[in-house]
Amino acid sequence: MARTFPDDIEDYEEATDGEKRVFRFLKEGARPHEDFICWYEPPIGSSGKEPDFILFSKKLGLLVIEVKDWTSKQITAYNPHQFTILISGEPEKKTNPDKQAKSYVNTLKRKLRECPELLSSDLEYEGQLKIPIGRIVVFPNISRDEYAESDFRWFIESERSLFKDDLAAAGKILCDTSGRKFQERIAGTLPFRFGGLTEKEEAKLSFAIWPESRIDLPLRQGAGKVRFQREVLALDEAQARSALRLGSGHKVIKGPPGSGKTLVLVHRCCQLHKYHPECKRILLVCFNIALVSYIKRLIQEKGLGTGRNGIEVCHYYELCSQVLEVPVHYENEESEYYEFVTQGVLYKVQRGECCVGPFDAIFVDEGQDFNNDMLKVLLSLLRPGGDMVISLDSHQDLYMRRPSWKSLGIKASGRTHYLRKVYRTTVEIHDFTQRFIGLKPMSERQLALLPYEFAFHGEPPSILRFQSAEDVENFLIQDLNESIREGEYKRSEIAIIYDDKVYGQSRFAYDNRALPMRLLKRLGVSGIPATWVSEDVRAKEMFDVTTDRVSLISIHSSKGLDFDLVYVIGIDHIHTTDPARGGLVALVYVAMTRAKYRLVIPYVEETELIKRIKDCLPSEPAEVGANLNY
Repeated sequence: MARTFPDDIEDYEEATDGEKRVFRFLKEGARPHEDFICWYEPPIGSSGKEPDFILFSKKLGLLVIEVKDWTSKQITAYNPHQFTILISGEPEKKTNPDKQAKSYVNTLKRKLRECPELLSSDLEYEGQLKIPIGRIVVFPNISRDEYAESDFRWFIESERSLFKDDLAAAGKILCDTSGRKFQERIAGTLPFRFGGLTEKEEAKLSFAIWPESRIDLPLRQGAGKVRFQREVLALDEAQARSALRLGSGHKVIKGPPGSGKTLVLVHRCCQLHKYHPECKRILLVCFNIALVSYIKRLIQEKGLGTGRNGIEVCHYYELCSQVLEVPVHYENEESEYYEFVTQGVLYKVQRGECCVGPFDAIFVDEGQDFNNDMLKVLLSLLRPGGDMVISLDSHQDLYMRRPSWKSLGIKASGRTHYLRKVYRTTVEIHDFTQRFIGLKPMSERQLALLPYEFAFHGEPPSILRFQSAEDVENFLIQDLNESIREGEYKRSEIAIIYDDKVYGQSRFAYDNRALPMRLLKRLGVSGIPATWVSEDVRAKEMFDVTTDRVSLISIHSSKGLDFDLVYVIGIDHIHTTDPARGGLVALVYVAMTRAKYRLVIPYVEETELIKRIKDCLPSEPAEVGANLNY
């Protein structure tokens, strides 16, 4: 298949049926495949213009492709500048698609002229682009005969058009496996013969069309799972392209753990900051305190600053403290206290007494953690017409806040992007966690979406029963030592995730600190450097994923983070009640989905939750605790 960016648009909500058909046609018909690169809706020019496709042939040049899903019956009037189209029975005036494609060509030319490497050095053509740019309009729902019988053919040349017949699997173009007929159609649209580009010039061209290609994740100590990390970085590039397609206005990003939602937000922040100087103030806000430093590192890895003169990153109650200009207790208070804080912020912002904002763009990570009033605060800090992008996973809703987009004025309908490709975890862990929340495993769909080499496999999750809490801790120390000593896992890629809540009928309290305190002491005595991330607010704020230490972290503090090796402990002390059952399932789901490569859940008591976890395995694990030697 020809190289395409993104690799698929079937799940893109805003892609039309015709665009999807053309995408499939280009992937298959552009032969030889290694000679072609295709971009879907690349943003070109400062105005954010997005042609439907740009196709690059290493031997022929560039082609701008405009797709129109119109039928011949919809076209009721036309002239050199405008077409009148019936949409839902109502006439609408549209730019002549050939003129529209030509405007994209002109914009693309201006963009590429900014790259000296792409300009000709020949005396006769000095200063002109060395790469020809053509244009073509595709009508997936109009046959060539219908076009020939119409009068609008006088305003769109057949040499610069493709029709339903041309896209057909049995058509002449796709049946020619040599690619000659496809190349002939492209060559007929180009203004001059192309001499080709060097590898360096091709890289410049690609960067000009897709200015951001990837984000470098903070380098943790040691190589870790080398192949796994390398492939993850390769697939992070797809998230950069998703970010480029977000556009302006209100957007919602939905996706399961491991689909790269946070990366998309970071990419988009960086793109706005670097390439849209009119967007001066950008805020990225999350709920989890420990996640803030990780997001800052992602941004700083791209050479951009954080703070007032860069991209402002904070957690929600830190933002509230800035607005109120007084200290706010970030945790360990009753829910009424935090409701009072939010109402105080709303009152101050709505009276125009706020020294924070307005922001040109606001990005919200882990959006399911925000209720209506919290989102009202953010909307109040957004300038009129500004961008707001919210990422979320409803299955990770720990607080049952369920915001209502429509009542808030967030125009999410038709503006939701779904990230369905789970690539930052193994198939075994992903399928296991899907079964836990009652969804069908996505193995088959995953393999269909990703090339085979990107379907990561690892060992199944380990659910191990022990005789006592002491046996659990002995196993933990032994297994950690073996994993670190053998070099299979590095300390910075290991997390011990625990639950620090005591649950009632409808709420929880932070009372269970004995477990992490005991574990921290055992780790220290055993010579395993560890950091207690959730010890207090300062420890959360100072958390650095690159530190060469095992992370001891609560479930709530681990949201948005991931590790190669995860031990989930203490969840067998959770006893579900009907009102709390949904929230507790979400809680355990969050803990388990922090694991990228290996997941271990030791337990003593076989509770309802433990039974549910064991039922999600392919077969029931052995009772191992009594047979282990320490």
